[in-house]
Amino acid sequence: MDGWRKYLTPRERDERYYELLSGGAKIRLFESFVDFGLAILLAQGPMSTEAISYKLALHPHRARKWLRLLSLVGLVRKIDNVGKLDHSGEVYVLTPLAQALFGENGKGGDYYRDELRLFRACAELDFNAVLMGLPMPQAVHWPPQTLEAASHLEWWMAVTAGGVVQAIEKAIDLSKVKNILDAAGGDGTMACEFVRAHPNLSMTISNLPNSAYLARMKIAQQGLTDSITIVEHDFLSDQPLPGGFELILWSRIFSSWPSEVVSKLLKKTYDALSPGGQVMICEPMLDTNKELVTAWEFRYLFYDDFGVAVYKTRAEYEHLCTEAGFIISGFNDADDESFYSTLIAARP
Repeated sequence: MDGWRKYLTPRERDERYYELLSGGAKIRLFESFVDFGLAILLAQGPMSTEAISYKLALHPHRARKWLRLLSLVGLVRKIDNVGKLDHSGEVYVLTPLAQALFGENGKGGDYYRDELRLFRACAELDFNAVLMGLPMPQAVHWPPQTLEAASHLEWWMAVTAGGVVQAIEKAIDLSKVKNILDAAGGDGTMACEFVRAHPNLSMTISNLPNSAYLARMKIAQQGLTDSITIVEHDFLSDQPLPGGFELILWSRIFSSWPSEVVSKLLKKTYDALSPGGQVMICEPMLDTNKELVTAWEFRYLFYDDFGVAVYKTRAEYEHLCTEAGFIISGFNDADDESFYSTLIAARP
């Protein structure tokens, strides 16, 4: 008996094989959906295959196959069209997924378009050559080398901040907290949200000089300089964190660095907290985000400044916290609003 049969049936083997192979088909279909602007076209209303192929200058028969496949991956949906039996009667509309990604008019989704652009820049390289050491002059470097690079990074952090803010608000009652350090806190988007919602709060943001400059600009524009302080700080340096806080927040930072770096940061965090203070970690967890982790860690393979296996399980974070002297005091798993989980640990 073949040894693999102890673990997989022939059906399971073939299903998993085609799951792998279909990944390549799915990304090519998604790229073409974006490149041809199908979301914008179908945002105008239901459209027949004949009209779509004419508008986009597609080969009619291939267009039918393309639309059929796009329906299988969940970007378009075929609807009935007045009982016609010929293929010109096939009519398509956008699915809720496509509308959620690109908006009601099909022109939105800047974050998703940009993420796809960066993914394609990696995918267009000779992957075997990359694994053998191909120089990567266009790779993302840490820290961001220019104000433009910092602006792009912080834009990403800002446009994805909504789910993080919601996850944090669900995990802790901020009306009972007086001062928070948002470590590596982006351009201040989250801090502004928190102090507007909770007048009791005083917040400090620590970040690198270019990002700190962007945060100062945003906070001044929103008239919140009395509530938010900016401190220039490189968390990878030996410099201690600013101290005396009730809560220190690390969000979307630990999933870019290996455990040994996170361990050092948690020990710095312990020293920066007041007795009885808490640290909150807000990250996508490996336990419940396999597809996200696969996509992001594939990207990180092209960035030599980033670590290996940087997305972690709940158990790994709990171990790192207790190792730094914390006592685990709360955990909220990701819910339907976002893929961020929150873990809270207290300094005794």
